[in-house]
Amino acid sequence: MTQKEFEQKVLQMREKALAVAISFGFSPDEAEDVAQDVLLKLWGIHDSISADTSAEALAGVAARHCCIDKRRTHHPQEDIEQHLVIGYACSPHEQMEYDELSRWLLRQIEQLPSTNGIILKMRQLEHRELDEIAALLGIAKSSVSTLLSRARHQLLEQLKKRNQQ
Repeated sequence: MTQKEFEQKVLQMREKALAVAISFGFSPDEAEDVAQDVLLKLWGIHDSISADTSAEALAGVAARHCCIDKRRTHHPQEDIEQHLVIGYACSPHEQMEYDELSRWLLRQIEQLPSTNGIILKMRQLEHRELDEIAALLGIAKSSVSTLLSRARHQLLEQLKKRNQQ
């Protein structure tokens, strides 16, 4: 794609990048940043883009990837231990039981199949929506729901077994 062709299609590409960023839930200012990043990246490779390539579609894909990258940097994976709430008026005995249960739960989560564990952490700890998890992992939303349900069910069964002993 020549410089002239790029300049002619830049408005279409910008609008597409803005639309994708807004669909990811970014504010208008953040969406504008995404659009600028996408246009810079596309300008860097404009020589290798063929004339028959849909520049708008390419901008949409680049914007999607940019949004995913921004989400990951804005929502870094948090340590599960930060989310375990400790009661303020706990006796030492209750605190010891709580600590033991926390360690057990962490071990059980780590023993889950990898995808189930990742989805459980993303949903419960990072408070991500099912659509977002599906987009990040590249799987269907219904699959995310199913895997999340399986992970929760496995933890519940393990907890029942533990309490019966």
